[in-house]
Amino acid sequence: MKKYLLLFAMALSLSTSFAFKKVEPLTGYIGDAMCSAKGKANSAEHAACAAKCIKGGEAAVLVVGDKVYKISNQKEVVKYAGKKVSVEGKITDDSIEVTKITEVKV
Repeated sequence: MKKYLLLFAMALSLSTSFAFKKVEPLTGYIGDAMCSAKGKANSAEHAACAAKCIKGGEAAVLVVGDKVYKISNQKEVVKYAGKKVSVEGKITDDSIEVTKITEVKV
């Protein structure tokens, strides 16, 4: 019985340490999927084009350096098209579900 109690306590302590791990926000640009795939959506110079493409139906993505994240909840980021942002959210593989987004003034 003591073994199971000890095992349970260890598992609980590990799970709570992971649950409270602070995740740093990602800072990058909201670009469009087409141009980001070509490596063109990682700067402020691309803002007007990204905004036009996203309004035209292209999927919005988060570009952080050379990494491009698909955004699972598009409605949260459309108004930030082409802008530099700081994003918090749940990352799964190459996708992010945005929970908080803030524009970064350049």
